[in-house]
Amino acid sequence: MKQEPLQAAEDWAVETFGAVELGDPRRRDRLLKVSSALAVNPSASLPQAFGNWGETQGAYRFLSDPAFSYEEIIQPHWNHVYGEAAQEERTLLLADTTEFDFTKHQALKGRGPIGNSRENIGFSLHTVLAMKPQTQQILGCLTLNPFIRQLVPAGETKWQRKKRARESQVWEQSVQRIGRVPENCQWIYVSDSGSDVYTFWQTCEELGYDFVLRLAQDRNVDGSEEEATEQREQAHVKTLVRALPAVDAHVVTIPAQRGRPKRETCLQMTFQEVRVHPPLHGARLSETGITAWVVRVWETNAPEGQEPLEWILLTTLPLTCAEQAWEVVRWYEWRWQMEDFHKALKTGCQMERHNLQTIEAVWRLLAILTPLALRLLVIRQAAQQAEEIPASEVVSAEVIQVVTHLDQRHQAIRTAKELWRAIARLGGYLDRKHDGPPGWQTLWKGWKRILDVLEGVRFAALFHPS
Repeated sequence: MKQEPLQAAEDWAVETFGAVELGDPRRRDRLLKVSSALAVNPSASLPQAFGNWGETQGAYRFLSDPAFSYEEIIQPHWNHVYGEAAQEERTLLLADTTEFDFTKHQALKGRGPIGNSRENIGFSLHTVLAMKPQTQQILGCLTLNPFIRQLVPAGETKWQRKKRARESQVWEQSVQRIGRVPENCQWIYVSDSGSDVYTFWQTCEELGYDFVLRLAQDRNVDGSEEEATEQREQAHVKTLVRALPAVDAHVVTIPAQRGRPKRETCLQMTFQEVRVHPPLHGARLSETGITAWVVRVWETNAPEGQEPLEWILLTTLPLTCAEQAWEVVRWYEWRWQMEDFHKALKTGCQMERHNLQTIEAVWRLLAILTPLALRLLVIRQAAQQAEEIPASEVVSAEVIQVVTHLDQRHQAIRTAKELWRAIARLGGYLDRKHDGPPGWQTLWKGWKRILDVLEGVRFAALFHPS
C-alpha cells in the first residue's frame, strides 16, 4: 500500500474507494462519507463516527442496500494491490482463516456456527494479503472471502462428504478468484496447516502459484531417486523427514505467546525432495502427483514442561541448499502479520461490535474496514522503519507544533524517528530502554489524540481570529 501513513481521512477514502462502481454516483459519495468517517476513528460505532442521526441513518441504509455486494466495494483496492504485485518479481501471499463472533447480536440475520460449537454464532473469513519479501511491506488485500460455516452432519459418510461442498474448498476458491499469476512474476502462498488440501495444491499448480505451507497429514510420498524403490513405495512424508539427519542449525528467538515468555532456542533443520501422491480416497482434481520439497525444523532442548517446537513444511520451490530452506522457514514465520491484521480488524476497528441487521450488511462493512485495518499496520511499519529524515517530510508544521507541545520531551522534533516515538508516547507507549518498538494500537491512540487537539486549535482560531 503505497500511501502516506498519516494521510488525511478524506484523501485516504478517495484514494482507496474513489474508483468504485456501484451503479449510482450517490452510492459512491455515501461510501466515501462512511469510509472517511471511520478513518478518523476506526474503533467508533457508526453513530459515534458521524455524531448525528441523519448521516448515521444514511450509513445504515448504504450498508443494507442489496443493489451491490461487498466485492464491488473492495474491488478498487483489490485491483490496486494486484497491479502493485504484478510489478514485483516475487510476492508472498499470506493466507489464513479467522472467525468473528456475533453471538450477542440477536437481531443479526444470516449468522452461522463458528468453531465446532452450535452456541457460538457469527461467520468465518478467509483472507489473502500480498507482501514484498525483501522489506516485509504489506501491499494490501488480494482477496476476501467471508462465509458461513456448515457443521458436519451427524453420521455423515466419506462418500456423502465428497458429494457436498466442503469448507476446505475456500483455499482453491481464493486462488481461482485472484486468477492466473502474471507473466514474469512468482507468487507464493504462505499458510498454516489449514491449507493442507490436495485440490488447493493442484489449483496452485494449474494457475502458476508456488506455496509454502505447514503439513497436517502424513501423506504418501516417493523419496529421492537415490533411495531404494521398496523404501519409496512405503514412505510417509512425516516419517521420512523425521528420519533424516540435520543438515544445519540456527539460534532463533521464539516470541512470547499464550503466557509463555520470549526465549532463544537452537533449531535443527533438514530438507528433501519428495513426490506427493494424490489421496486414495480424498478429493483430487486429477491423479497426478506433485513434486515438492519437505522441510523440517525442530527443537532438541526445549525448556522443561514445554513441548518442543517442530514445523514440517512443504514447498513447491526447488531447494538446493540450507540457505534456501531457511528462507522458506523465515517466510512461514512471517505469518504472524496475518494474525496482526485480524487483530487490527477485531480490536482496532471493533468489527464484532457493530450492530447491523443482516450478515450481508456486515460483509459490506467488512469491505470498508479491511483497507482501514491495513492502514493501521502501515502506520506501525512506518514508525518502526522511521529514518533520520526531517519530520516535515512526514507531517505538516502545524502537526509538529502540536506534538512538541503535548509530548514535552523534546524542545523541538526534527526527525521522523523522533516524531513517531512522540506519537506513540501520546498513545501510552512508555519508551523505556528495554521496551520493544511501538505497536499500531499505541500509535493510533497517539495520532487520534493529536487530531483531537488539532481540531480544537482550528476551532479556536475560527472563533477567536487574531
